[in-house]
Amino acid sequence: MQITLTRHDSAWSGQTGGQLKHWSDSVRKRRLTLKLTQLQLCKRLGITERHLSRIENGSPCSGGLQMHIDKVLNNWTDKPELHVLIDYVRIRFPTQAVSSIMLDVLHLSTDHLLTEPRAPFGYETTLSLGEIKLYTSSPQQPKLGTLLELRGQGCRQFESLLLGRGETWYDFLATCMEAHGVMKRFDLAVNDMVDMLDIPALIQKIRNNECITVMRQFEGITSGRIYHEDGEDDDDETGTTLYIGSKKSDLYFCLYEKDVEQRKHPRKSRSASGVYNRFEIRLSNDRATKAAEDLLNYRDEERTIFGIIKRYLRFVDARPTDRLKWPVNKTWERFVGQGREPLRLTMAPQPLDLNRTRAWIDKQVAPMQRVLHEIDGYWGNQQTMNAIRNAPLTEKHEKMIAQYTTESDQLQNGLFESEPECEQSKKDDHADQSM
Repeated sequence: MQITLTRHDSAWSGQTGGQLKHWSDSVRKRRLTLKLTQLQLCKRLGITERHLSRIENGSPCSGGLQMHIDKVLNNWTDKPELHVLIDYVRIRFPTQAVSSIMLDVLHLSTDHLLTEPRAPFGYETTLSLGEIKLYTSSPQQPKLGTLLELRGQGCRQFESLLLGRGETWYDFLATCMEAHGVMKRFDLAVNDMVDMLDIPALIQKIRNNECITVMRQFEGITSGRIYHEDGEDDDDETGTTLYIGSKKSDLYFCLYEKDVEQRKHPRKSRSASGVYNRFEIRLSNDRATKAAEDLLNYRDEERTIFGIIKRYLRFVDARPTDRLKWPVNKTWERFVGQGREPLRLTMAPQPLDLNRTRAWIDKQVAPMQRVLHEIDGYWGNQQTMNAIRNAPLTEKHEKMIAQYTTESDQLQNGLFESEPECEQSKKDDHADQSM
């Protein structure tokens, strides 16, 4: 569905002199309450100190700027405005010796991995630990080798293992290069923590020809799901989404409103993630390889991520001059680095969880279970509960239980210990306590 947007009125309207004075005074009071100088607020707003001083003294401003000032002051935070993350990794290793990839690259034991006789991308089998996926090829297709895939949640779960080993993404990427891994997909994400990016406004700028880029395809949608070229969508509902570039190319951008509930219900507190918007750089094949190599060579996330963005994309403000001389939009200028602190690659590790499975149960299974419980209650039996308690478990089910009941103390330098070692560890702990 194509989104239709209306532009903010460029002139102050519907405000009496008294209302304007009251709002201007509130700007000054809120700024002083936050112990901010005019310069600090101006840097966040993308306006001059002179302009802010006039506003605080009662001069009119556009309706759009008023809303921007209110948004910044009402959601002020001293934490970094932007976070950068690695959000998708897909690497092909030229070997069918999956055990060597498990041990030498991922540093994982096979004891806790689930095995499924199906896989995407033409592979035969899936080995998984949560959302950490390894796909193995059949003997008839040796050129496929072994494929590692870490989607967003998989990246976060893998970060837990990296932190457990005292390693970083740089250590992991270097290990993959040493193992002759070929980068097939590499996504870099910028999380907007202060609602800096106004996605609908950027879509409107594109319509107004205020976007300078070599990319020729744009798509703005509302209430859509995030698209992946392998045909799968993200589970979370999204608000307004903007794609810049062809989704079939080796480089395109995806910008979307992540904190949908916050936007639907402004009085509610921010989501647990604290992320308002996300800007994703989606890279494939050679472009993915070059981005990973640039990160390894320079260890400078700001250079790699915003170097790509600034090379391909610029939002400007229209002026009655030649288009190439239009000034860069102040908010966009700040987003790409002007006047803000340099960014570093962050980690947001998450433990193994069953969120997707539980969501499916909540939507599909739980309602029917409740129906059966109601019926059992009426007839005075426990047939449904007995069926659940006595349900036969396959080897896959047993491994799932083992995966999701592995305690953190069973991790040692990021390696899952084998069961005998875990039992021995418990015995040693018990012996220590009895001494």
